[in-house]
Amino acid sequence: MTNAMPKVAVLDDDERWCIAIQRFFRASFEVTTFTDAQSFLNSALESYDLVIIDFTIAPHHRHETPITGIEIIHQLKTQLKRPPLTILTSAFISRGDLTLDNAFGLQVDVVMPKDCGLDEILQTVQNLLSSKTR
Repeated sequence: MTNAMPKVAVLDDDERWCIAIQRFFRASFEVTTFTDAQSFLNSALESYDLVIIDFTIAPHHRHETPITGIEIIHQLKTQLKRPPLTILTSAFISRGDLTLDNAFGLQVDVVMPKDCGLDEILQTVQNLLSSKTR
């Protein structure tokens, strides 16, 4: 009997980014993508080993209140008994901004710029999952 693949959820309003991560990660992980915060928050969040969340999430509908990735991660970390590991990504930060990890406190496990590339994001996901006994 083989172990199930780790489950990763991606929340990003950029559908192309979601597809890219899903295709790139599918050999190693079971990936579910979400393009709106409400669908993500309504999913079985405790079933994921790790989540990758964009810093800026555009509202899916005009009447929805905008929410940031930081706010979503805060909800996960404070409301779930077994919150998944979290990676916050953004197209608006660069490698030079990686000191932002400390600015977000202990809520976010890793902050990564999207421009670091899928190889580096995949490596970070693998390192996080292997370092955390769940």
